[in-house]
Amino acid sequence: YTLSLRTRNWIWLFRCCPQLATPWRLQSLWQQLRWLQAHPEHCHGGNHWLENLTALALGGLQFAGPDAQAMHRRAMRLLQKELSSQVLADGGHEERSASYHLLMLDRLVELACSLAVIQAERPSWLVGAIEAMATWVRAVRLEGGAAPRFNDSAKDAAPPLDEVFSFADGYLQQQLASSGLRNRLLQVATTEPRPSPLVLHASVSAPAVVTELPATGWTLLRPGHGWELAFKCGVPCPPHLPPHVHSDQLSVELSFRGQWLLSEAGTSIYGNGPERAYERSGAAHNVLQLGLPSASGDVQWIEPVEVWGGFRAARKAQPRHRHSGTLNDGSCFAAGSHDGFDHIGASHVRCVQLSDVRPHQINLAVADAVITRRPLQFRQWWHLAPSVPKEWMDALVFEAPTAEVIQTSWHTTWFSEGFGQRTPRQSFCVSGCLPPGEHHLRITFPLSFASLSLPPVCPASG
Repeated sequence: YTLSLRTRNWIWLFRCCPQLATPWRLQSLWQQLRWLQAHPEHCHGGNHWLENLTALALGGLQFAGPDAQAMHRRAMRLLQKELSSQVLADGGHEERSASYHLLMLDRLVELACSLAVIQAERPSWLVGAIEAMATWVRAVRLEGGAAPRFNDSAKDAAPPLDEVFSFADGYLQQQLASSGLRNRLLQVATTEPRPSPLVLHASVSAPAVVTELPATGWTLLRPGHGWELAFKCGVPCPPHLPPHVHSDQLSVELSFRGQWLLSEAGTSIYGNGPERAYERSGAAHNVLQLGLPSASGDVQWIEPVEVWGGFRAARKAQPRHRHSGTLNDGSCFAAGSHDGFDHIGASHVRCVQLSDVRPHQINLAVADAVITRRPLQFRQWWHLAPSVPKEWMDALVFEAPTAEVIQTSWHTTWFSEGFGQRTPRQSFCVSGCLPPGEHHLRITFPLSFASLSLPPVCPASG
């Protein structure tokens, strides 16, 4: 993985600064590419394997001779095969992470531009993958250029969303992008470059009220006036590829005009440690957790996706009955369930609804239906963005007529936008006991953005 990144960086250094390309350095680059070809990471799959293949395909273009041509052709053949499985039917990347999706799309467009420049080629399979992945990016883009933060989602793990989309769209439309190297690549890769940069939101029509990405497992609700909600109910990750999965089935995130209001912890660190364990757990997301009580008073909280270690997962809950839509009163909803509690004799169905939408107000209702054959503990998490005060939740109404020993509590947790970044924020928790039987828990948020003292939203330039 690191060798793939290093050889790619050296290639662009040599291309942009030819005086650096001494015979000794070129020989070193070629030796590293040969070593990479002999030590692939196809055992890991996912973004690691794509990084290997795009580096080899790009590297093979830089040298003359049959060995370099064979390296390039082999990498392109394997890349075509891999994209046919790694790019999902809705255009998402199989690891279901917006940051890794953006990173892989950026790599593919970079390779595609190089092919157009050096060999005057635009392979239909590569163009198709770029188009599908760019369409997915446009579908998940939130106001301000953010994306849902499900699974690993460090903001600095990939270039900005608008920059990647502009790069991809520029290649597809044979127009210019809006940043240095990418702009130069497009300029020499297109036959009729245009002088003005592409602006994402200037060419995109208003998004649909409900956007379904069934293969990715995400639903986006956009009822208008800048309110946007993301709901996750889907295959959490490929069975063989759990490194970047979180236990966030049926989680929600809410934003208003690009400002996060309710959001998960995010991803601040990799490796095997307590911070990583927390950020992958259900407690770091806006979910309902179920747990088994013990005689000692401790609770064994069940993770629908059994994350462990730094990049591992055992049992992975699969989705059930996901659906969404709009209602006659103008409200919209997303709902679904999963099989992650089957082994403890319980089931959980969640329905999220947005209604009474106004320029600065909205009503969020979340209904959790739980059926259990044994006594269970529950806790429901709601994580505020750092700039949202606890008073914003004062109007919250929680109803659970069959639950027992209901308690509420506040916790100081963190919100992470990128690696090494942890901003303190407040998290609200409702907990209690569920005796055997059927239970309906409902929480209602009459939310007002006007009551918040948040910084103004600066529109993205695209």
